Amino acid sequence: MASPGHLLTAPGDQPRAHLVELIGAIEPWDDVEHTHLKTATQWINGGAPLYRVRKPDVPATHLVSYFVVLEETHGQLLLVVHRKAGLWLLAGVH
Repeated sequence: MASPGHLLTAPGDQPRAHLVELIGAIEPWDDVEHTHLKTATQWINGGAPLYRVRKPDVPATHLVSYFVVLEETHGQLLLVVHRKAGLWLLAGVH
């Protein structure tokens, strides 16, 4: 059986188109985010593998998902310790 990453190796397939559609729906906050969204769209459309297949970084560019937990009343943001990086980051997964 093919791995999920294998399903996203050909340019133009439906999962890639859906990712590009989702990215296109994001309204960037600033020029930096606009550039990042443009770069991500080009990378997805370029046909490169999207998912990490071997730790720590194969392929070097791969999808990572983060989510934000925000307590709006007090403006508090949940961060977690990334043990290997030694940084406080948003929660996320590869």
